[in-house]
Amino acid sequence: MALNFSFGWKIIFVAIFAVISLGAAAVIGADYYYTQSSFCGGSCHIMTEQYDAWKASKHNSKNNLKHKQAECVACHFAPGEESSWKAKYTLLSEIFTYLAEPDAPLSNRANVSDESCLRSDCHIKERFEDKKIEYTKKVVFNHKGHFAKSPMALVIEGQELRCGTCHVKASPKKHFEVPKETCYLCHFKKVGFNKERGKCALCHTIPTKSLQSQMKTDDPNAKPITHQTLQEAKVPCESCHLQEIKGEGQVRQENCGDCHNDPADLAKWQKKKLMHEKHVATRKALCFDCHDVIEHKNQPDHLELARANCALCHLDEHKQQKQLLAGEAVGENVAATPNLMAAVNTNCMGCHLKTKHSKGRTVQTSDGKACVGCHTPEHDKMLDDWKKVTDKELEFIIEAEKEALQALSAAEGNVSGEKIAEARKMIVKGQEFLDIVRIGNAVHNKKYSIMILDEAFANFEDSIDLLDSGG
Repeated sequence: MALNFSFGWKIIFVAIFAVISLGAAAVIGADYYYTQSSFCGGSCHIMTEQYDAWKASKHNSKNNLKHKQAECVACHFAPGEESSWKAKYTLLSEIFTYLAEPDAPLSNRANVSDESCLRSDCHIKERFEDKKIEYTKKVVFNHKGHFAKSPMALVIEGQELRCGTCHVKASPKKHFEVPKETCYLCHFKKVGFNKERGKCALCHTIPTKSLQSQMKTDDPNAKPITHQTLQEAKVPCESCHLQEIKGEGQVRQENCGDCHNDPADLAKWQKKKLMHEKHVATRKALCFDCHDVIEHKNQPDHLELARANCALCHLDEHKQQKQLLAGEAVGENVAATPNLMAAVNTNCMGCHLKTKHSKGRTVQTSDGKACVGCHTPEHDKMLDDWKKVTDKELEFIIEAEKEALQALSAAEGNVSGEKIAEARKMIVKGQEFLDIVRIGNAVHNKKYSIMILDEAFANFEDSIDLLDSGG
């Protein structure tokens, strides 16, 4: 009986050993098999596009004999993780997902870590960061400017710049590329023309060729006009190249609805740093899933853009009008007093319905008839009534300004420098208040305008009293 029992256990042990051995062999065999790129493309139908793009890329040694083969797992897992239990778990989960729904699209964007790119047998930072790369015929690029910290962590508006920020799969036939639009978004969004990270010379070599087609080349005294001479003379680049950049790369809230439906998440769409951390750093979205594209090319009509852009000449246009309509609190004595129609979000075009010609151009203006459209026929004269009241008040304050300036002039040499300086500050402050109404047109907010003018008058009167006190 004991012999039989012992023999039975031997059989069990042998069976267990065989199962373990076969399992180990299967794991080892599978380990080799799934680390081959052919497994991803040849066995998995949903990876066909990615596999075909990889086969045509430089990561496939058949297309780039100078470099070793970069298998899928070498990039998509950090160094040392290719054969880890984490990799096996990821593999199994992907296989089960595929078996459950073979035609389902990929559930997540690939997240390739910097460590995978910068490993010692791939792209060694010290070897390529200073290397000049001909990105286009006119643009020579190097990585050094993007290696602000280690690894790539140049902070741009709350975003950490990584290898995968620029190098992405943006089109079906390319596995890893840098769309030019990505460069434009980072370099031109919220940056003045030819300023800071948007400076032309960061990417472009300044041409040396003469710009004068009519210049006689055999004249030894002729001085050619080149980009260098223009730069030395501080001629602004936008004089000729204003049309090169088009668009502002805006983020539109409606784009959020493509991925999110939780109101709490949607409410955070303007928190720029948070959005970059959650979407870019984790590779859950491409830049243009959220941003509009910025174009950087020579537009066909270089005059039209300048003609249509009022802000080129009219800096901060209608600033005072907006301040009157908004009626925000100013200082200690002027409380917030929005325009009467602010509560219903009436903007400029609610009243400026009339077209007229002024100084050779067509402009939108307003009259009492615009009031009638929303109110009653009796409101036709309301605008004129407001104007009569505010014009009279404005005329009175302008006279007070004139008296204050006269008092300041008469005090020179008769009053101490300290008092003159203090009085001048009061007058300047009064003029700032006065200009809000003088330029902005008091009828945009009658009550608020009177309050502003009272502040202007108080400053003028105080300056006169200070100068009259002598000393």
